[in-house]
Amino acid sequence: MIIMSISKDFCSPFIGEKVLLRPVEKSDLKDIMKHWNTYETRQYLGHPIPHSSTQEEEWIQSIYRDANRRSSFTFAIVEKEKNEFLGSVSLMNVDWINRTCVFGIAIHNPANHNKGYGSDATRCILKFGFLILNLNRIELEVFEFNQRAVHVYEKLGFKHIGRRRKARFYEGKYYDIILMDILIDEYLELYK
Repeated sequence: MIIMSISKDFCSPFIGEKVLLRPVEKSDLKDIMKHWNTYETRQYLGHPIPHSSTQEEEWIQSIYRDANRRSSFTFAIVEKEKNEFLGSVSLMNVDWINRTCVFGIAIHNPANHNKGYGSDATRCILKFGFLILNLNRIELEVFEFNQRAVHVYEKLGFKHIGRRRKARFYEGKYYDIILMDILIDEYLELYK
């Protein structure tokens, strides 16, 4: 077990360089629905079929239940300067015995891709997961056709650990799902 001490210079994991993480609120529903059902957004989520606002409202309710159970933590990603809702980031399926979880992120408006918001939000949630929740390992899945995301995850310290071969059907073709993870000691080496 790694024992860490947090220095007096420790900054909030909810404040990045470009984004803030805050709880998802019911009032975010309108912003969620603005770009949530665009094909450009949904193609990377594994659920290409559009969702109704009622389904998304139920999702928000499930976020509260999961947080209360301490099984998942989902935050709104907000652009710092404009206070604009950008998407959400999550640590899901938290396993407190093995100290692991699954990472997920969605920047809803394609116009906000490639601006560093996702990378900044990921750095924030990793800090939260490792230095606040005391997790040992955070994993993710990414579709092989999403090379932009694979590159970002590699840059942020995630390692390739395997594949689910031909597990994702997309636009008439099967693709692999790439499995990646990052461990606490790897995180500390990169970010401390």
